[in-house]
Amino acid sequence: MGFESGFDEKIDVIDLIINVLKDHEKKLDELVSRLENVSVRKTPSSEEPTDETPVEEGPILELRPRALSRGATVKAALKSWTEFRARCKSAELVAFDVHDGFFKVSAVADRVLYSYSEKIPDMEIHYRKTGEKVRIDSIDISQAELVSSALKGVLECGLKLDKKEIEYEPPEGESVHKIIYSVDPGVARSWLAYQLAVDDELVLLGKLQI
Repeated sequence: MGFESGFDEKIDVIDLIINVLKDHEKKLDELVSRLENVSVRKTPSSEEPTDETPVEEGPILELRPRALSRGATVKAALKSWTEFRARCKSAELVAFDVHDGFFKVSAVADRVLYSYSEKIPDMEIHYRKTGEKVRIDSIDISQAELVSSALKGVLECGLKLDKKEIEYEPPEGESVHKIIYSVDPGVARSWLAYQLAVDDELVLLGKLQI
């Protein structure tokens, strides 16, 4: 059996492992979806639309750039993408960046500078092959709460990540399959414009500051 054939077998085994782990994530996805629905169903206020108040949302192409207000007067760092998206719909200006392994988004809406950040995962699968058998020594993910994002290659906010796979063998004798995720700026710009209902030209690569 040649080197190329052996490498293909390693990849097949790793794909099988990832697929099995993804199956176990289905129930987690259902729970996350339920939690998001619960977070949206909060007590309505006079400033927020209720079920009885229709919200008109036209196509993105009909939106026009508008002049910025005098500027934000307060900062608000949000932990929930659902809340960030709701508060920053049709924002005056949006910016995004990747820094220190985090995907960061900021937006000015109603004179408030909102921000949201999310850790980009990475994953390593350590395994050994003996004859036709493969033994998995460990599956290492940067943080426990990033298991779902690492397995699916999608951030919790819904942004799909670029993926690069590297195969190497350390001196210890075990093989390592490393998956490195990154954010494509063009994809992120278009995705944010759609999510926040703004023109692409209002989404900047960088950071907003008061």
